[in-house]
Amino acid sequence: MSVEKVGRRNFLKKGTLITAAGAAVFSFEENQLRAHAQQMPPPRQFGGGEDRQPPTPDVAGPMPTGALGGLKISRLIAGHNLVGGQAHSRDLIYVSQLLRNYFTDDKVLETYRKYEEHGITASFLRIEARSLKLAKRHIDTGGKLHWIAQIVINEQDQTRDIDLAVQAGAKLGYIRGLEGDKFFKADRMDVIVKGVENARKAGLTIGLATHGLDGMIAADKMDLPVDFYVKTFNSANYWSAGAPLPPDPNWKPTKQELVQSEYSPGSHDNLWETTPRQTAEFFAKVTKPFIAYKVLAAGAIHPRDGFKYAFDHGADFVSVGMYDFQLKENTNLTKQMFLEKYDRARPWRA
Repeated sequence: MSVEKVGRRNFLKKGTLITAAGAAVFSFEENQLRAHAQQMPPPRQFGGGEDRQPPTPDVAGPMPTGALGGLKISRLIAGHNLVGGQAHSRDLIYVSQLLRNYFTDDKVLETYRKYEEHGITASFLRIEARSLKLAKRHIDTGGKLHWIAQIVINEQDQTRDIDLAVQAGAKLGYIRGLEGDKFFKADRMDVIVKGVENARKAGLTIGLATHGLDGMIAADKMDLPVDFYVKTFNSANYWSAGAPLPPDPNWKPTKQELVQSEYSPGSHDNLWETTPRQTAEFFAKVTKPFIAYKVLAAGAIHPRDGFKYAFDHGADFVSVGMYDFQLKENTNLTKQMFLEKYDRARPWRA
């Protein structure tokens, strides 16, 4: 057999001919890829046939920052999923185990130190035993990260996460996105109101997170007394998000659906932003600071594109889960964007 370059589509096509007896010889991931391959555009070519982007050159100077709760917060905030051993991984079943093996206690502490070396001043913090233990060890050994605590509340328990966040030294927190969505849909915004009030009593600068835009619109209409918003935000410009939905001329808002989805709200593990246009339009009129998360759609969007989209369309900060080996690239990209001319209409709100 002669040596030839076999693209993904040709490989899958050949594989289909060879395995006419059945698809069971393929792995789950291969079958998923085969199902989508014919709908995908040809891969871009960069020399060796891989989809590569050139590395960002080193950018001198400090990390751009904004003020949040009287604190100096880097425009790039570290996310907490990866260091916590979790990740949105679509249909890959080994990713969380891989993360837990990679991010040992020592590696997490090393990564925290590298955040600071690269100018990152803040990190999201999950309120669970291991994360709290490592946050304390980092601070006890001279670390200066500002923790932005993820607060989980419910009808019965409003204070546990708030108390633990304050004990960990957090000055900032936000009501978790799952609760932001859930209590809006259940017509129980009173639970969120109570959580915000309890967080304020404890001395936290408090925000609200959601995945869907509907709950955030409702919170803003009722003038929920939060200090900032945390919202999923990306362009949805990646293949597994699917194609945009055509607007339905007969659609009308309901009590639980205030905006029409721009993308299918299916069960994609990385499809967390189904209204990118309307999210940007919403924040254009909002004066509260805006932290964007899921800006890379679980790694489906390159940081060069994801950061630019978020900042150009109104985000004041982006929160991104990062491996230690990604920090140099991501911080250089952030600094470079603030040195270049950006296409932003919304005033900086932080």
